[in-house]
Amino acid sequence: MDRDALIETHRLGDGAILPNQDYAIALISPQDALGVARLVYSVYGDQHPFDYVYDPAEIARLYASGAQYAVVAKSSQGDVLGMIGIYRCSPWPRLYELAQLLILKNQRSKGMARDLWLKAMELLPDMAKAGAIFGEAVCTHTFSQRMCETTGMLPCGIAMDAIPSRAYSDTYQHGDRTSLVLTVKPMLFTRQTIHLPAAYHAAYGDFCARAGLDRQLKDGSPALLPELSRVEVIDFEKAACIKVWVHEPGRDLERIVSDLERKAGDNGIVQAIFDLGRSDAPAGIEALNTRGYSFGGFMPCWFETDALMLQRRRAAPSFKELQLYGETVKPIVALAEHDQRRVTAGQAGWGEAPN
Repeated sequence: MDRDALIETHRLGDGAILPNQDYAIALISPQDALGVARLVYSVYGDQHPFDYVYDPAEIARLYASGAQYAVVAKSSQGDVLGMIGIYRCSPWPRLYELAQLLILKNQRSKGMARDLWLKAMELLPDMAKAGAIFGEAVCTHTFSQRMCETTGMLPCGIAMDAIPSRAYSDTYQHGDRTSLVLTVKPMLFTRQTIHLPAAYHAAYGDFCARAGLDRQLKDGSPALLPELSRVEVIDFEKAACIKVWVHEPGRDLERIVSDLERKAGDNGIVQAIFDLGRSDAPAGIEALNTRGYSFGGFMPCWFETDALMLQRRRAAPSFKELQLYGETVKPIVALAEHDQRRVTAGQAGWGEAPN
C-alpha cells in the first residue's frame, strides 16, 4: 500500500479514544503497530518525512528486526496513547537516536512524556547494546532539553533551523523552521585519535572533558585530497533537510554540496558530517568552511570514530529566539554563533557552483 493510501486509513487519528485514560508503559509489541501508525498521523498529519511510520506492517518488521526499539503507553483497553523509541541513525550500527516521543493530543499534561522517557532510557540502550545514544531536543520549549539532562545526555551541537515547525507550533506559518539542541550519552569510552582543524580544538577538548571521552587531537594531514569524494546522501525531502555523510573528502566536495543546496531549495538546509578518524577530514572541513558551512555539532562515535557536523542555509540563522535550558548548552551555542560569523566572509552563493 502506498503512502497516500496508508495515510487515508489513519485519518480518524485519536478521535475515537476517550481523553485522559489511565495507562501502563511496556515494550512495544507487534499488536501495537496499527496504534503507533495512527499515533504518528495524529501528531504529524501527512507531513512525517518517513513513509514507513504510516505502515503497520513495516513498523512491526522494524521493531522485530532490532533496528528500532520502543516503549509505548497503553490504556487498559490496549489503545496506544504514546510512545518513544531509539533507532539506528548513523553508519555505526551501535549508535542510536532517542526519538519519536509522541502522545495523543487528548492524553497530554499528565506526566506521560516523562514516564515514557525515563522508561526508555532505563531499558532500551541495554537491549540494543548501544555504544552511544543521541538526541535532538527542540528549541520551541525546554522539556526535552531538561529530560536529556535528567538522563545524562550532554549537549553536543545545535542544528539551526533544522526542520519545519508544523508539528511543534500552533502558530506555524509557511517556511517556519525549528532548531534542535543535539545531545549525546556515550556508553563506550575507547581512546581515539581525532583529526580536526585547529579552530575547533579548544571547544572539542572542553566537550570531551565534560563527556569523559579520551581523545588525542591532531590537525590532520596536508596531503592533496583525491579527485572524488566518497559520500552518502540522506535526503529528508519533506523536511527540506539533506544530510551528507562524508566518508572520504575529495576535491569535488564543494561541487557535491552546491548541487545539494539547489536541491534543498531556498528554505532548506544541508548538513555535512565528517569522519574525524581520517587524517584528511580537516582539509574537507576547511573547504566547506570557505563555502559558508559552520559548526553544527560534535558527534562522538558517529562513524564508530567521532564526527563533526557542519551546516548551512541560504538565510543566516537567528540565535535570538532559541529557548535553551541549563548552562552546559551555552558554550555549544556560542561556538555555533561565533563560527557562523567566522565563515561568512567571502562565502559562495547558495547553490552556486565552485570555480
